[in-house]
Parts: sequence; structure tokens; C-alpha cells
Amino acid sequence: MTLFVRTRLAFTVVAGLCISLQMSAQQANLNLEGVVRDETSGKPVGCKLYIYAPSGKRISITSNSKDGSYLQTLGEAGPHKIVAGGHNVYRKEFTVEIPKADRFRVIKQDLAVREIIEGTLISSTQQAFDRNLATLSPAGRKAVEDLAELLRVNASMNAVVTMSPDEDRIAQTKAAMMADYKKQRDAWAKAVKKVKKGQPAPAEPVAPGDPVDPNIQLMKDRTAAIAELLKGVKLSDVRVSFVIKPLSAQSAAPVVTEAAPAKSGKKGKKAAPAPSKPKTNAVSEPNLVVTVGKVRGLYD
Repeated sequence: MTLFVRTRLAFTVVAGLCISLQMSAQQANLNLEGVVRDETSGKPVGCKLYIYAPSGKRISITSNSKDGSYLQTLGEAGPHKIVAGGHNVYRKEFTVEIPKADRFRVIKQDLAVREIIEGTLISSTQQAFDRNLATLSPAGRKAVEDLAELLRVNASMNAVVTMSPDEDRIAQTKAAMMADYKKQRDAWAKAVKKVKKGQPAPAEPVAPGDPVDPNIQLMKDRTAAIAELLKGVKLSDVRVSFVIKPLSAQSAAPVVTEAAPAKSGKKGKKAAPAPSKPKTNAVSEPNLVVTVGKVRGLYD
């Protein structure tokens, strides 16, 4: 065998060995599959899944809305980040390790997410504002800041903020106006009786009209205070809606009669009880409630 033939044969063997080693080191395609379920109810969920490969490549798929199943073929080994998101689930991240393999394999990975359901309670704050003011209390501010963070993380989520006044302030205003009007009427009636013949009678007081409810402006100011804290959230003016709830019979502060101590009478005689004093109880219902708003469908 000539030197040329021996050299060529050796080159062929080495080249074949390199190809063989390269083929054996090549990553085989693997199937990542599983089922997406709600972590509370266990029911299947159809949602968006974003898979980030180690190289930075992003793959977007959707789990089946009927049985929650998903399937994706991957060609890279290493840790893959899976982000569940979209309109109907809270954003959640998972990490799946894809092993090195020279032949096809199936990697099973079920995912538990939390489904977003319209009307679900996010927070309920008993005294979110200082009484009859638009100043948020520490508890109220925390509830709004928590909502802002929730909306930032879940960019497709909507919310409803329901507020209610602390007390029926228009009834108090009306009572004060009518008490003043009664005093004017009594004074006028006495003055009329003293008018001498031929003298003009004093003008009769005019009954007051309905006053403007101070709670109307209060609720506008409270809405503005919350909107100010949410202005850093993308599209917060569209994604957050405000509802003003009127005072109900249950939430209206009831008046409890509290007897005042009796005054001392003359010796041998019982003293008459002093007039009762009204005592107002605190409102029993929360004045700030945050719930999940309109949830768009997966393909809306």
C-alpha cells in the first residue's frame, strides 16, 4: 500500500470518527408536555404559555381550553422558563430543566395556575379613608398600592373599585337647615302678632330647598385620590372602573339613645331623668372594596 493510499485511508477514518462524535453529541428534539389546571379547583385551564429557551429564544403556545393540555417540541438542553399569563390567569413563572439527550424523549410537566374570575374579591377595607375626608388611611393606601402592583404584574387584568360614604351627611344638613327655618318661622309668627294696625307685616321666611349632598363631592375627591396612586399603572384609567355604592339600611349609622344621669332633686323627692342623648354608632360595612373586573376571553 502506497503512502498516499495509507494517508487517505487514515484521513477518512478520522473524518468518519469526527462525524460520528458530532452526531452523538448533538441534542435530540424532546417533547415538553403536560396539563394546566387551576390550583384551587383543579379544573383544566386554557391560557397563554411563553417558553424561554437558554439561548433567549421565546416560543408562544396556548394550552387547550377543554382539557388544559399543552405540547411543545424543544431542541435545546438546559433550564427553560415557562410563563403562564394572558387575560384569564394570574402571571406565574415555572422553570423546567431539559436534559441533554441523543434520542427523542418526552418530558412531563404539569402546571398549576390561578384563574382570574370576574367579581373575585381582591381586598376589602373597613376604614380606607379618614372619616368624611378624601385622605387615605394607612390600610386604604396599602390596599390601593397592592392593587397597583397586581395590575402591573398582570398587564391584561381589570379591576373594579367600589366606594361608599361614611354616613348620611345630607340628612344632617337638612335637619340643621330645617331647625334654622323653624326658628325663623317662630320669630316671624311672634313678630306678626306684634304688628300694629296699618303697619306692614314682616316678610315670611322662605322654606329652604334641598341642599347639595356633600358626599357627592367627597366621592369625587376619593376617586381622584385613588386614581393618583394608580397613574403609574399602564392604562389604569381604562382598566380600573369606579362604583359609588349608596349607604344601605345596614350600613347607615344607627342612632342609639343613651340616658343621661339624673339630676339631684329636692330632699324627699325623686329627680326627673335628664333628656336622653343620641349616640351614633360607627359604620359596619367597608368603604373600599376591590374586585376583579371584566375578564376578556383567551382569543379576544
